[in-house]
Amino acid sequence: MHYKTVDEFQQEREQLNEIVLKYAQKQIKRFYSLDGQVYRKGALPAKIKELLGLVSSLALRCDDCIKYHVIRSYEEGITDAELEEALAIGLVVGGSITIPHLRRAFQTWDEIKSTQSESGESDKKALFDSLTTEIESFIKMDMGRDAKLATICNLLKEKVSYFDWVGFYLSDPLKKAELVLGPFAGEPTEHVRIPFGQGICGQAADTKETFVVQDVSKETNYLSCSPVVKSEIVVPIMKGDAVIGELDIDSHDLSPFSEQDSVFLEDLCRLLANKLF
Repeated sequence: MHYKTVDEFQQEREQLNEIVLKYAQKQIKRFYSLDGQVYRKGALPAKIKELLGLVSSLALRCDDCIKYHVIRSYEEGITDAELEEALAIGLVVGGSITIPHLRRAFQTWDEIKSTQSESGESDKKALFDSLTTEIESFIKMDMGRDAKLATICNLLKEKVSYFDWVGFYLSDPLKKAELVLGPFAGEPTEHVRIPFGQGICGQAADTKETFVVQDVSKETNYLSCSPVVKSEIVVPIMKGDAVIGELDIDSHDLSPFSEQDSVFLEDLCRLLANKLF
């Protein structure tokens, strides 16, 4: 039977299991218990066991089994590459007759990722709305500008899991077209001064546009701060047509930034330009 959605499959699976267990005696119950115990973490990590189950299911052409193990593999945190390699092994073992089942496996995987992505974006919006309210409240407090900027850096780094370095670069009033490092949260950086046009920060200042780099290894004009940094987003802070500073965020993850990140950070920089500069 071909299920339209992952949710339908899981609901039906649970309902059918309840019916089975309603009538099951010790032989069936023992097998169900054994099935659960085999996939628990032991000498082999749980995710490896799920991938083994997936390969076997593909070779045996059991669509229900394939769907179940794809779902469990996702829950155990496997990557796209790990899934593809496991299914490639299943294809080699099972032969070309497994290709229709291979298609359904990838279809299930794609559906799970799409659903989780939509859910994640909704959670992200709620988080950003909450952060905006919190930042607006302490901007009104009686403390210096740099203290407020430092508080923002610490708040963003603490509350957003993939914001691993958060800092402000400010335009030097004594040196034209040069940024100087301001308050930041994270590891110290050697890049305390950056000319406009140099690196991601310098390009954002030069073009007066937000720069989103999902993989810094693919950038030719990039100033490396640390080998663990994988991506970066830089948002200029504008006062009229002049760049007065920028918000720079590094992440240790590849491709963590979405449109919501850009919108949130651009709105934040406009707020700061109006209230603190």
